[in-house]
Amino acid sequence: MSVTFFTGQDIIEIDQAQLEELKRAAAASPLKRARLCLHQSHDDKVQEMVIAFHRGTYNRPHRHRNKTESFHAIEGDLLIVFFDDRGQVTRRIKMSPYGNGQTFLYRLSSSLWHTVVPLSEFVIIHETTTGPFVQDTSEFAPWAPLEDETEKVQKFFATLS
Repeated sequence: MSVTFFTGQDIIEIDQAQLEELKRAAAASPLKRARLCLHQSHDDKVQEMVIAFHRGTYNRPHRHRNKTESFHAIEGDLLIVFFDDRGQVTRRIKMSPYGNGQTFLYRLSSSLWHTVVPLSEFVIIHETTTGPFVQDTSEFAPWAPLEDETEKVQKFFATLS
């Protein structure tokens, strides 16, 4: 699992130093990602997080039933890839922070298969999704390699760009 931090505060401010710490945590994490949860608990109806991805992290393609999610790019370049039920790429969205000429905000309101791929050394996003968070409710694509299948993951990455 990725490194997860909760602030436990009612008023939360995020500054550059916190983002740098989140990037350090992501780089040191075995999964190459770390998240700062802005919500108070996994039971909250709105789950809001600042997430840092380090290049090379693998987010196995998945889908969420009866949930929405949105990403706002804060730092770095990110590719979101969508798939059909056979694993064929149906759409790609390249994201970067506002002002870089790319999409900087996206929302998914259906149960499409998708994954995220960092295109820069670090990517930081603000994610909002519906809660509550329940472990293991994401449905992982049966056609996608498992996280520990390193060679298959590398071949899979090569098909996404």
